[in-house]
Formats: sequence, C-alpha cells, structure tokens
Amino acid sequence: MDTLEIKDEEVDVEKIMEKIRENIDTRKKEGIYTENEPEIMSETFSAVSPIKRDIPEGLEFINYCDISNESYTISSHRPLTGKFLIEGRKMVHGEVRRYVDPVFQKQKEFNFGVADVVKDLKTESQYLKTNVENLNTGLERLNDNSKSLKIDVKSLKTDTGYLKTELEHLKVDSPQNIKSEVNNFISAIDLDLNNKSWLNSVLENRFKKNLQNHKVQKPENNESEINYYAFEEQFRGSRDHIQQHQKVFLDYFKDCKNVLDIGCGRGEFLELARQKDIGAKGIDVDEDMVNFCKSKGFNVELKDAIEALQSMEDKSLDGIFISQVVEHLAPNYLIKMLHLCNKKLKYGFYLIVETVNPLSFFSFTNFYIDFTHIKPVHPETLKFLLSAVNFREIETKFISPVPDSMKLKKLPEFGDLKDREKVLFETFNQNINMLNNTLYGEQDYAVIGKK
Repeated sequence: MDTLEIKDEEVDVEKIMEKIRENIDTRKKEGIYTENEPEIMSETFSAVSPIKRDIPEGLEFINYCDISNESYTISSHRPLTGKFLIEGRKMVHGEVRRYVDPVFQKQKEFNFGVADVVKDLKTESQYLKTNVENLNTGLERLNDNSKSLKIDVKSLKTDTGYLKTELEHLKVDSPQNIKSEVNNFISAIDLDLNNKSWLNSVLENRFKKNLQNHKVQKPENNESEINYYAFEEQFRGSRDHIQQHQKVFLDYFKDCKNVLDIGCGRGEFLELARQKDIGAKGIDVDEDMVNFCKSKGFNVELKDAIEALQSMEDKSLDGIFISQVVEHLAPNYLIKMLHLCNKKLKYGFYLIVETVNPLSFFSFTNFYIDFTHIKPVHPETLKFLLSAVNFREIETKFISPVPDSMKLKKLPEFGDLKDREKVLFETFNQNINMLNNTLYGEQDYAVIGKK
C-alpha cells in the first residue's frame, strides 16, 4: 500500500479522500475488514436516505450520527516486526487524522444543518398541508354554493319564462283593458261632475234666497269695547303655542307665492309662512289684530272674508288657510265663503280649515269661553261642505292633544294575575281609553281639501 506524502503548505482534500478509498478497497481484498462492516456502512447510508426512512427517524439519525470510527485499533500479526509496524502506523494514523478529522467535523456540521433544514421543511410541509385542507374545505363550500346557485338560476329561468308568458298575455290584453278602464274612469268623472254641478246649482239658489232674506252675521268685535287681542292672549294661548300646532300645515303650502290667511288674528301663520319663504297675506275684521300684524311687517288688510274673496280674480290663489274662524260664522256665510274659496283657488292647491273639535268633551266645555263663538262644526259636516263645493282628496287631521296628566289614569300592570282578574283588568283599562278619547280627545281638528 503506497504512502501518501502530505505537505502542510498545500492540502488537497480530494486526493486524500481518493487515497482513503483506495486503502479501504485494498483492505477489503486483504481481508482486514470484518464481514459485517460493509453491511454496517450500507445500513448507515440507507438510514440517511429520505426515500427509505421517515422524516422523524431520519432527523433523529442525522442529529446523533457520528461518522468517526473510535473502534479502530492499530495492531500487527507479525511477531518480530509488528512492534515497529504498529509504531509506524500510529505515526501515519496521527498524520492522516490531522487532515481527515476537520473533514469529518465539517461533515457533522453539514449533517446538523441538513437536520435543521429538514425540520423547517417538515414545519413548512405541515403548514402547506393545513392550507391544502383549508382549500379543500373552501372548494367543497364553493361547490355547494355553486350547486345552490345553479338551482337558483334554474328557478330564475323558470320565473323568467313565466314572466315572458305573462308579458305576452299583457301585450295582447293590456290595450283593451286600459281602454276599458279609461272609459269607466271617464264615465265616473262625468257622473261626479254632473252630480256636483247639480248640487252647486242647488246651493247657489239657496245662497241667493238666504242672502236676500237674512243679513249675514259677522263678528262685531270691531264695534265693541273689548280688546279681542287680549282676550285671545289669555284664553287661546300665546302666539308660540299656536304656532307649534300650525307647523303641521306648512308642507301643504310649500313653494306657494300667494296664500290667503282668512281671519289671520295675531299673525301666527303669517310668521311661519315668512320663515319658510311662503308668500302669504292676511285679512281680519278686528282692527286691533290688523294693527298688530302690520306692526310685525305682515301684509294684512281689514276686510270681511266674502268681500275680500269677491274682489280677487278667479284662480288667483295658490293656498287658503282658515284657522279658528268657522265657529264664529253663521251657516249661510260659511257655505258662501267655502264656495268662493274654491272659485278663487288655483287647480291642484289646498284649502285648510281648522276649528274646535266638538268630539272632545274637554274642548266642547271650553267652547263658550269665547262668547263670539256661534256654534261648533262637526268634522263630518265640514268634510261634506268642502266636498259639496267641489274640493277633492279631503282628509281630516286632529291636533292639539290634551296632556296625559289631565287624563283618566289606567290601572298599572300587576304580576301573577288570575285569568278572571286579568280579564277585569284589561276591560277596565279599555274603558278608560274609550273615556279618555271621548272626554279628552284632541282639542282641534282641520279638514284639508284639494281643488
């Protein structure tokens, strides 16, 4: 076996490893290696193979694998020269280890590095496995949603087909149906107009007879020594209080430029109209009220309602507001005034008539505090009168509720009531509600009509 000379200034690891392999082959041929040593080496290489072993076992092997051969001993079978041979071999062995051991150490470090990388790969593999499982779950969910969407699409197609069929039927039937409906509607309008025209002629004849036989009654506040402004301030309430109730009517006069407030009083509505850029003017028969409104800068005249309306052009007003006036008027005067309101109002605009609610006992008992009141007007009566003079889309609004503190109190709810007691309890409270509606209903109401 040749001796390899190694110089310190130049180390060729490849040559050293090649020489070691040659020595191993030579020792095999000479029978120096035992029979099981090649198998041990084969098992070692097999153990580090990632194909034949599981990753955890491979990691454990790499971490604890020591490729150094500590079991190797230097010996000789020659009795005479063996001692010298052993010493010589020890010298060679020592020199070889100086160069081979660093290689083995680097191999160990490499093994540890490989182990760390494999650990990271194992962690990454587990992470990827989890992601794949999540993706599979998501795909299954998407698949279910896709099936559901297919069902919905199928249902929509069915509905679309049905709608197309219905549309075809409508195309065939609609013109005829529309024509029939229009004819029926026109016939109904003609009948309604004929009825109202007839009623209007009857009312006009009655107006003429009544005006000839009776002098129209008007409030005589302007001839009395009583200051009606002070009277309203005490009994009707402050201007702010009245305005809170009248705000609900402003939307009916939105963007209007020529609204007439009949019986404007202290000008509560005129002030609200000014705040909303609604053009409004007022008339009243009380000189104190008119002077007060003029002091506020409102456009107000001292005029009787019928005289003022008769002096205006037909269809010149785009709104009329009458608050707390009709209860002061005689029936004939009221009917004549409403007729003129319809005549002077533009088509599509509103008349609002607000007055005392006689359906409320609380309101009715206070009705005659004002001695200028003639009689209350029932809501249904006022609705009929507006309809008779050709107003349409008539509605009634009840306003000015009585405070709850003044109403009858209901029994509070008790727990664990027996069935019989519960029935009595509910019946009693229902009766209280009915009494409150009758005794303490809203104090005022308004009837609203559209021309």
